[in-house]
Amino acid sequence: MSTIHTDPRAEARASFWQALSDRIESLRPLAGHELVNALNELLQPFFPNLAVEVMGDPPAFTLVLTAHGAKDEFEDLMALAQSAPALPQIKVEAFRQRMRDGFSMRMNNFELACSDVLVKHEPHRGLVALEIGFAKPIPMDMRDHARQMSLIMLDHILGEYDFAVKVGPVDHVAPDAQAGFEGVPLDDFVHLFDACWRGDLGHTGVFPVGEHDWSGLTATRTSQDGHEVEAVVMRNDAANALLGRADLGHRLSASIPVESGEELDEARVYEDRLSSLLQTHGEGCCTHVVLEEGVRTVHFQVADPETAIAHAQSVQAESDLPVTLGLVFDPSWKSYRTWLT
Repeated sequence: MSTIHTDPRAEARASFWQALSDRIESLRPLAGHELVNALNELLQPFFPNLAVEVMGDPPAFTLVLTAHGAKDEFEDLMALAQSAPALPQIKVEAFRQRMRDGFSMRMNNFELACSDVLVKHEPHRGLVALEIGFAKPIPMDMRDHARQMSLIMLDHILGEYDFAVKVGPVDHVAPDAQAGFEGVPLDDFVHLFDACWRGDLGHTGVFPVGEHDWSGLTATRTSQDGHEVEAVVMRNDAANALLGRADLGHRLSASIPVESGEELDEARVYEDRLSSLLQTHGEGCCTHVVLEEGVRTVHFQVADPETAIAHAQSVQAESDLPVTLGLVFDPSWKSYRTWLT
């Protein structure tokens, strides 16, 4: 069985929090940009792609960790927030949260209000696709600038995590189609977005109970050596309810060669036992199984990688199956959504 190192940044996390604890009393008199700059100077040596923002005023304030929407950095960000020690009068929060009220934004002498940004949406392969227009004329030399501002404003309205993980393709309306565009103002959009996520897409966040419904699919792809390969996929339709949950961001895969009916039966027993262990306490959910070129790979979205791997290894120890484990951070369930129509 392969060995997976699941937490290579633990030392960096511990070092940052220790550095902050050592400096915390000297930071309390600071405010505004001074405090933010000092906090980021502490963070950068350990996590140069993350940043700190501050909400509230010292001595009691909220320390907000952000990756500025860079999804590749979310794993580090979430682990750093979860490892935070108790800090007197300081709350630690992962990701910029949603702004409750509409707002205006001014950049390079150009201003947009939430009421100026219009949005249409539709489901798209498990995510929410957006089309953006404007309620007021945009000068030609400001169009690209206005489009960039609209994305920043979406991030603030939807929250950093939801905008990065739950939003699919984003298109801007062509200038000649602007007049007939029927979008809703950005400050009225959040409840429509949430309704689409839960209602239209079925991502309720509630763990499925009882027997799960499955769909069978087939797909053909071209292998690295140029020949056609057929994949047989069993998709757990019940898992769709959990797509996008921030606590199920890691995908654990277990691959087993199956060259006979007996080996296939053994692989299924392994899958059933591991699924039961993970799902009993809400630690993970089996999402899909792929059979390709004599290898059967079962995929799970899991909460705690180390716990999930321990479960997988304990089940494997009860058999002689040659199981190969894999672990990736996949918060938007890209592997699962491949099989959504």
